[in-house]
Amino acid sequence: MKIEEFTLERIQSLYENTVEYNLSDSGVHPYSLRELLTPEQQSQVLDVELGYGWTNGGVTLRQAIANLHPNRDSDHVMVTNGSAEANFLLVMSLLEPGDELMVFVPNYLQIWGWARAIGVTVKEVLLQEELGWTPDLDDVRKTVTSRTKMMTICNPNNPTGAVLPRETMDGLVAIAREHGIYLHADEVYKGAELDQDEPPSFADLYEKAIVTNGLSKAMALPGLRIGWLVGPVEEIYTSWQRKDYTSITTGAVSEFVAEIAVQPAKRQEILSRSKRILRENLALLQGWVDANSDLFSFVPPKAGGMAFIRYAMPMNSTELVHRLREERGVMLLPGDVYGMDRYIRIGIGAPAHHLEAGLERLAAFVRAQAA
Repeated sequence: MKIEEFTLERIQSLYENTVEYNLSDSGVHPYSLRELLTPEQQSQVLDVELGYGWTNGGVTLRQAIANLHPNRDSDHVMVTNGSAEANFLLVMSLLEPGDELMVFVPNYLQIWGWARAIGVTVKEVLLQEELGWTPDLDDVRKTVTSRTKMMTICNPNNPTGAVLPRETMDGLVAIAREHGIYLHADEVYKGAELDQDEPPSFADLYEKAIVTNGLSKAMALPGLRIGWLVGPVEEIYTSWQRKDYTSITTGAVSEFVAEIAVQPAKRQEILSRSKRILRENLALLQGWVDANSDLFSFVPPKAGGMAFIRYAMPMNSTELVHRLREERGVMLLPGDVYGMDRYIRIGIGAPAHHLEAGLERLAAFVRAQAA
């Protein structure tokens, strides 16, 4: 099996901890345990026994996650080490060589890469910038064939921050149901919508939907490494069989904290913090784009911790990012990692002073190159 380099993760792994201003992250500035937990809960953490737990996730944690969806119980949930493991188990559980997978792009390309590695034919459907980075349903209908096994979408989207309108969600469900295919949605940014109520999960709309979620992005707890799948019982059990070959179980301390975080009141408290940070930083970014409109433009994100920015200069996006890192100490992600040159992804979940300083250096660098 030949696996293509996951360029996005490789660039971040190499450089995100070596720069003065890291604006490559797509989540919200993380909590500390002291900030997240009450004094009583902090004390309880010290009494957590560091043994093996349930290999599919503790029963009470799985039930707490199931409670986020109507008519679900713990058997519909698989707890994983981050949403990355959830995505891996999804591919290894549902796809086989010769299947076709429809991927909406731009997208976080982990599933794209794993599917190609095991011999799945990946077909791409472009999200349309002029449609607010949402798909044209006619393009979807034209792409489905008798070999299509699953479609996968990121909603809210990475890297654009777009949120699918309800009618588009319903349209995708109708297409999937008509052809009897799985519909997978990466929903790790769900709950961080900036100007609308939280939409339903695809898992609540379609009987063959499977969703990935976790605590790393909208929930600002990436260090816990807790993710999950929610879907039909049989498919979730199949993913559990695969998990026996991977990490076995998640960490006892992480599960203890995660069960606190997903309780409805605490979850809303966390998401309110995330949305406050993101709204303030998006206003800062919008002002910066307006002030530099001869160089940069974007469709403002509707959710999540990042924006996808188009820049007006002939330099390749990977070259731009590496030179900016080397010469100005600022880390971004190039559009190349999404197969889209002349764009950059900027994280807006960092502290405001950090974002503002990084943006100033980015504008100065691009103006110097243009001159």
